[in-house]
Amino acid sequence: MKSFLFTLILLLCASLVKPQNNQGFCRAVEKGNFRKVERVFRNQVHHRRHGKVYDNGSGSGNQITHQYNLDTLTLWLKNMECVEDATWDKCQIKILIYPGWSTIGAIFKTRAGVVEKCFVIQEGTTGSIRLFGWRLHLFKAKNKLVYKKIIDCEGFIQLQRKNCNS
Repeated sequence: MKSFLFTLILLLCASLVKPQNNQGFCRAVEKGNFRKVERVFRNQVHHRRHGKVYDNGSGSGNQITHQYNLDTLTLWLKNMECVEDATWDKCQIKILIYPGWSTIGAIFKTRAGVVEKCFVIQEGTTGSIRLFGWRLHLFKAKNKLVYKKIIDCEGFIQLQRKNCNS
């Protein structure tokens, strides 16, 4: 009985944490504290790091796509009250190298005005690490999303809308 009550209280507290996290995200945006914004967004990327597996026909085997995860992250940003608009570079022409890169741009409403920022996300890992100038291949390559950094990118959303319309 005690463990049931403890579990019930724990679940109740866990359900209250998520809305507070979203309110904290918008408070950080309003104040212009983009370190906290970056930390919250990195956590969202971490929860959605594994892609969707689909069968690409006979001979090709299974493939992994991250398009659903990038759409979900963009939708999560759009649902925030402090975000005017958000999009990612799905129509951008990219070179086919591994690991790939994607960028999610968002227009934030801050006290100082409107700010456009971009989140850079790596699609896949090579399994190599750099140590004292040496590149050591220690791990297996993994096809997952890895958050890299936040950058200023004025006009990113307009450029992506133009790319998708043409």
